[in-house]
Amino acid sequence: MLPNLKPRRITGLQLASKHLGPVAKCPPRYSEEDWDYNNKIKFRITCDQEKLAERIVEESRRVVDETKDTTKNWQREVEHHMRERTSEIRFLVDELNRQKKTAALEDETLNTYRNRVLNAIEFLKEKSLAICKQCLILREGRIGVDLCDDEVDRSLRRELKVIKGCQGLADAALKEAEEQIRKLRAAMYLLDQDLAAKDKSLAIDEKNLKLKEFQQDLGKGQDLSKQHCQFSLTEWQAQTYENLEANAKALVSAGQLRAYIDLLLKQVCEDMQNQTDRTNEAFERRIAETKHVKQCLENKHKDTMDHIHQVQRNMNELEREMSDKQRAITLCQTRLSNRAHRPGLELTCDMVQDALYNELQALKASVCKLNQKLNENKASMRYLMHVQVMQEEEINIKANSCKIDEVDCMTLRQALKYTSF
Repeated sequence: MLPNLKPRRITGLQLASKHLGPVAKCPPRYSEEDWDYNNKIKFRITCDQEKLAERIVEESRRVVDETKDTTKNWQREVEHHMRERTSEIRFLVDELNRQKKTAALEDETLNTYRNRVLNAIEFLKEKSLAICKQCLILREGRIGVDLCDDEVDRSLRRELKVIKGCQGLADAALKEAEEQIRKLRAAMYLLDQDLAAKDKSLAIDEKNLKLKEFQQDLGKGQDLSKQHCQFSLTEWQAQTYENLEANAKALVSAGQLRAYIDLLLKQVCEDMQNQTDRTNEAFERRIAETKHVKQCLENKHKDTMDHIHQVQRNMNELEREMSDKQRAITLCQTRLSNRAHRPGLELTCDMVQDALYNELQALKASVCKLNQKLNENKASMRYLMHVQVMQEEEINIKANSCKIDEVDCMTLRQALKYTSF
């Protein structure tokens, strides 16, 4: 119903009587003022709705522009934070890689030092200790009055005590080195785990930085706005710095251990070399004394030794001659073997074949003669050695002692050269 229009009573229907139905009449009519008023009202309503629509459109455009600006601002802020985040992660990744490389080099260096300690332990066990015990055992083989507790025996026992003391120090250093390597590798494992996680996180953020809203391969993202992160930024940083600090402590401890091992190995080498020199000097003095006593008796065996050397040279010459004959036999047999491959009638028993057979028989006969003479020389050598043993009954004690000290023990002790391993 239009406003300000006067209500009018319906006059189009009248009742003829109480019991009769309505009778149709003309529709109601309005005045000209009502018509003019109604048109103005409709026009005003139309204008108001058009203005309202224009205002709504303008407001919508303003909201669209505002949401665009808000979206761009948030995207810029997010990308800014993501770039800062990637820079921070990249810095930590570089630091972790640097620490990891340093730790790997330190691990390799510490392994080298561990191997040095192992070499020292092995040398002390396989060389020093074994040679010292072997010398004591060999000197138990002295005969008669030479089996006495002399200065050499006392020096060997002191050397054995020094060796065992050095072994104890080296074993302790080896355990420390292995424990330090374990700690260093544990720190490296934590660095590797942290580095792998940060590499993955960095890859995710870098991938997100490359994503744009107009791309068609964005996929359908999930609404994770209500999902809460498990760790705070402080915890994240603290874990990384804790790993770096643990690795730094392991590196410092490894450096200190290496310095200790250097000093220990140097001291072990000095102590062992000094004791070895003192023992060798005792050996040399004892050998000189034994040789001086034994020299007078050895002059009686000069002729026998000359004959032994002559027979030995003769044996060597016979052996060389037998070797030459054996090569000649091989040559002859090779020629016969080659001629056995002649085809057809060429396989004849000619003068060459007869000569080769004769040569082979002659060479075999020569080898038999040479072998016979070699056996005779060997028998002669055995007789001469028997004679020599009989002649040396008086000097056997001194010769045996000299052999044990100079030949057996001193030959073994030539391997005792100590370095810093």
